[in-house]
Amino acid sequence: MRIPNPVKFVPDNAFVMTVIILFSVLIKPVIANEVIFKKTQLILNGEEYLLEIAQSVTQRRRGLMFRKHLDERQGMLFIFPRSGDHRIWMKNTLIPLTVIWLDEKNEIISVKKLLPCTSDPCPVYGVSKSSKYILELSGGNHVLKPGLRIDGLARMPDASGDAGVTR
Repeated sequence: MRIPNPVKFVPDNAFVMTVIILFSVLIKPVIANEVIFKKTQLILNGEEYLLEIAQSVTQRRRGLMFRKHLDERQGMLFIFPRSGDHRIWMKNTLIPLTVIWLDEKNEIISVKKLLPCTSDPCPVYGVSKSSKYILELSGGNHVLKPGLRIDGLARMPDASGDAGVTR
């Protein structure tokens, strides 16, 4: 009795593409939550800070959520498309922050020290004047107060609808 030759499986292009699409759909939820931020250095009251820039809607929504640590001179600069009533909350924020609202003239409007949210719902924080930027720094002691002007914001990128880098 003769044993037939085994059938050789040679995938065609359609099969390969189907596998690639299926794989990308299955792993997308795992990596979709990663948001990438550009970084910049900014001098604040004579001290150099390393700041991540949140300029897209996606980046501003994520902010510093889920961070377990932030060095003393690190933070995030939220850039909005226009001045307005910009508010934040501390939901899923695990570290205390110093939050600074700035107007379109780069002048500090308000400084608040905020703790991680432990209630549900989380309180929302804002200020009484229009702001263009919100600066979130580690919860340490920063000598920044209302009326102080922050130079260097003019060289920051413009806010975008949602052109931020995400994966």
